[in-house]
Amino acid sequence: MRGRQRVALATTGIVWLTAGWVFMTGAAATAGAGAGPGSAALIRRAATGPAALITDSGAALRSKAGLQAPVMSAAMRAANAQKQAMARAFIATAGLAAGTDGKCVTKTCRRGLPSARDLRPTQRAQVNNYYCGPATVTEMLAQMGKSVGQRKTARELGTDKNGTNWSDRHGYPVPAVLNKNQARNDYVAVGLPWSPNGAQLRTYETDLVTDVNHQGGVPLAGDAYEVAGGPHLVGHPVNQTIFHWFDIRGYRKSGATTDYEDSVHGASSVGWAAGVPAYSSIPSATIVDIFGARGYDW
Repeated sequence: MRGRQRVALATTGIVWLTAGWVFMTGAAATAGAGAGPGSAALIRRAATGPAALITDSGAALRSKAGLQAPVMSAAMRAANAQKQAMARAFIATAGLAAGTDGKCVTKTCRRGLPSARDLRPTQRAQVNNYYCGPATVTEMLAQMGKSVGQRKTARELGTDKNGTNWSDRHGYPVPAVLNKNQARNDYVAVGLPWSPNGAQLRTYETDLVTDVNHQGGVPLAGDAYEVAGGPHLVGHPVNQTIFHWFDIRGYRKSGATTDYEDSVHGASSVGWAAGVPAYSSIPSATIVDIFGARGYDW
């Protein structure tokens, strides 16, 4: 077991930051809703249980207006609740929750966590036009010190010519494969509706800052659902509806801006790849809008 850091929270008990998880005592344990020994195994298991089929493509490719968040399995909802409790405790411990809007607004906060941080650049061009999922997982694993090729991750993800599913009868492919190939972070999925609200944006910013700083820093996976005429990732043709996995590697402005890398850059199999940068930044509010009707893994 890795070393642990003991942090006292005024009246809420003790938080132990250990091997990527928050173990709580006193009132903090109640707030944690079950975070503790054994939680990591339960959270990892959530990604491998049967779930509703949500593909990485759409038959009609029309507007996603009115679409609800992807239906999440009960196990994944429970896993998310545990991880969200961990993230809130981690951010509060570092002082990031000093502002009512969750932004870093005090000197204490700025001393606790950096207002901007990026993980190391690992962008890889996807080897097929439908390999954004495998490329994203390969990039993320590289940021966590693991070298796994795109074709191997494609087999593990169940990727086919329609892409990589958000979820299916086997579970949630991207978090499941990430969990299989590294031990630093226990990935779960967060589904979002076509028009995420302010609370969902703030939750994403908390998850983003937590992942990029906790246990040496880990990336997030975004599942973009870009609708023709709506917001798109940098360089993506705005007149097209595009489903796309991508690696989220950092943030600026204490989470208000998202930094990411895009496997379309340099991909000869994608006709519009020349206009896509390897690394870009977008306001987190726009990123969360792009996630609508899909989501992110953290």
